[in-house]
Amino acid sequence: MNYLDEHILSLKAKMMDQTTANNDDLKSIPAQTQESEQNGFMSEDNKLFHIQNEHLALELRTILDGEIGFYIPKSFIPMPMEQAAIKYPSEHRPKDIYTSAEGTINISFNPTDSFLEVDELSEFVEQMADVLRSVQPIRNCLGTDMIINHSGLSIGRIRFVAAGIDGNLYNELLLFIQKGRVVIGSFSCLEAELEAWLPVAEYWGQSLCILTPSPYPANEKGMMS
Repeated sequence: MNYLDEHILSLKAKMMDQTTANNDDLKSIPAQTQESEQNGFMSEDNKLFHIQNEHLALELRTILDGEIGFYIPKSFIPMPMEQAAIKYPSEHRPKDIYTSAEGTINISFNPTDSFLEVDELSEFVEQMADVLRSVQPIRNCLGTDMIINHSGLSIGRIRFVAAGIDGNLYNELLLFIQKGRVVIGSFSCLEAELEAWLPVAEYWGQSLCILTPSPYPANEKGMMS
């Protein structure tokens, strides 16, 4: 559909900011996790990864006033505004950014102004991948696909490795629709650490769920002022 091109063009700046944050070195070793479905999320039990000599627990976070939920490491914190301004140096930076304690692994969310039907998402993802190839220093395009996660959410996925200041960066973008609007989630880490952190990225994507809106504002914020 031609009108999708207009949506793609309007997202170029946001996409560039969401996929160019710099990461530092991090050593980690994943452990096996056990999963079960419970209202779209994995069970509270056994959500642990072994990183170095420590257990990394996952916990539920929410964004957009509690309307979107997901699991990420408990040790991840909302990225301070001053740090976000450096890593994402423009007004188009993601709305919600979480980072590891060392600031080396980033997970972010960026609601867009693009509205689509679910059956249009696949074409949108392919066009977005074409845009990324034209604006990012991509060294290895790992492809696109459509998945349905544990909560039944349709997600378009774009995976690639791009050149970064501190080394090649692995980027995984998840595009999904909430209230008709496209939301872009992003996971990034050094390519050298991909094997270690990929289970965390996969858990994050599988746990994404659209929640019933709460009458009260959510306490979780993706960025501290």
